[in-house]
Amino acid sequence: MRALVRLLAILLLFVAPSGTRAEQSLDAAKVQETITRQLEAMRAGDIDAAFARAAPSIQAMFQSPQNFMRMVQQGFPQIMQSRAHRFLKLDSDNGVYAQRVLIDSEAGTVVARYELIVVDGEWRISSCVLEKSEGA
Repeated sequence: MRALVRLLAILLLFVAPSGTRAEQSLDAAKVQETITRQLEAMRAGDIDAAFARAAPSIQAMFQSPQNFMRMVQQGFPQIMQSRAHRFLKLDSDNGVYAQRVLIDSEAGTVVARYELIVVDGEWRISSCVLEKSEGA
């Protein structure tokens, strides 16, 4: 019986990593889709759709799509006026994913670091910080 338990434990060591990589790949696609949809909503002026991609903590902080967009316009003009974006490095730690995104806009090129979490089965943006604004 102990030999069987040991064998199963060893087999799990070999099987678990590939399942984890597959899950991470799926999560990465969903994270990137969430960011893309918010950027597209901002470009289209769809403040409700952009606000819907924000985590509940962000929604509570700004209380309305209008307040949220005002903050984005004033503090993140590069994101608000984005023309194109490209995904860079993705990190994860305890269910929080940090996705770096190169954003090209009328207001300049920046690298934004988005953090996302899962809320009720959907990825939501919980923060965005501009990491680099020159020579990105």
